[in-house]
Amino acid sequence: MSDRTRGVDGPTRITAEEAEPASTEPDTRRLKFPSALTVLAIVLVATWVASFVIPSGVYELDETGAPVPGSYRELPSCGAAAEGELCSDKSLAAQFGRLWRAPPNGLYGIENQATRTVGADEEGVLYGSAQIFLFVLAVGAFIAMTMKTGAIDVAIRRLAIRFGDRPMLLVIVLMTVFAVGGTTYGMWEETLGFYALMVPLVLALGYDRLVAVGIIALGAGTGTLASTVNPFATGVASDAAGISISDGLGTRLAMWLVLVPLAIAYVIWYGNRVRSNPARSLVAPVAVGSARQGDGVAGAAGAPPDQRAMDLDLVGLDRPGIVREISQLLAPRMELRIRVSPP
Repeated sequence: MSDRTRGVDGPTRITAEEAEPASTEPDTRRLKFPSALTVLAIVLVATWVASFVIPSGVYELDETGAPVPGSYRELPSCGAAAEGELCSDKSLAAQFGRLWRAPPNGLYGIENQATRTVGADEEGVLYGSAQIFLFVLAVGAFIAMTMKTGAIDVAIRRLAIRFGDRPMLLVIVLMTVFAVGGTTYGMWEETLGFYALMVPLVLALGYDRLVAVGIIALGAGTGTLASTVNPFATGVASDAAGISISDGLGTRLAMWLVLVPLAIAYVIWYGNRVRSNPARSLVAPVAVGSARQGDGVAGAAGAPPDQRAMDLDLVGLDRPGIVREISQLLAPRMELRIRVSPP
């Protein structure tokens, strides 16, 4: 294990340690969640297998092309159907052909209203969802670029540094930013990297770890709950329902304006409660003021910054520059010992 120590003006000392693997034995391959493409392929094959045993059927359609409730009926086998009657062919060759053509038909297939068949060379209405695919692809490319360039990370860290000495304002600003991300593009998985930044910051301000979780999870969660123009939720659902994404926008915006302030007020109320009396924390063993060994923070509540110390373990952190940002945030408040371990 190698230790690197860097002095900081004043009583604060920051020690960063990089942990080496405990064993030199070759790492065994760990199970990982499959990619989105693999999940789609599994769902496609599972649906295809189920089509052999689930009866096929159709609805009667009205003048707008929408199914008529209560008009569903099962289709007979093509071997027993009369000439010109709609039927279901469950033979392996026919089913394999449908499986093979499913991806392109789902993207740009045309549905023949008379025969109810779907294909690229049919005449009728667009059955595929090419417009949704291209829309999500464009928005996803934009989000991937902002995450890859670190623009969102830098913005959040700059805000944390800017308002780090004003706890209530910090909570309001950061939760609003996360809520805007949630309502516009469903920001959720992208917030995982910010916990390593928020937890030591809120501990240094006298809060506990639940405040860090509340800032991120409640901020992004309430924003996503009231998705206004979120293309991955509202956009896809609106298209499936045959309505515009702007339908109900006023209601969703009103939900956002009500839910987000409520979430902010709750986090501020709980944070102030913990600051005034650390024993009232729901995670008291790891709150500021705990003197237990290994809880991450040592020192009595209200102690001067030079009498507090924090041990912070960052496991598998792949966000460049985040250790430096944490050090800048906490250097005036306490002694910080950071340990970066491999995943």
